[in-house]
Amino acid sequence: MTYTIIWELRARQGLEKLRAQDTTVASAVTRAVNQLARDPEPPSSSKLGGTGFRRLRIGEYRVTYEIDGINIAIKVLMVGKVTL
Repeated sequence: MTYTIIWELRARQGLEKLRAQDTTVASAVTRAVNQLARDPEPPSSSKLGGTGFRRLRIGEYRVTYEIDGINIAIKVLMVGKVTL
């Protein structure tokens, strides 16, 4: 089963900001998100507490997303750099 990837506005804005700063990392993030279409729960992802959201790690960056099993879609909610 292949999921449709849906980029929410905030995620698109985060990716565009990243693309302006570092095209190599932005490409890696895009590739990782596109791979979610085939494997929505890869080992590099984790659940976010008791919510239905997941977090995908790509180096220093994180992608927050939600799996929509009814519509067979991955909703990408946010792309951003981890700040500690």
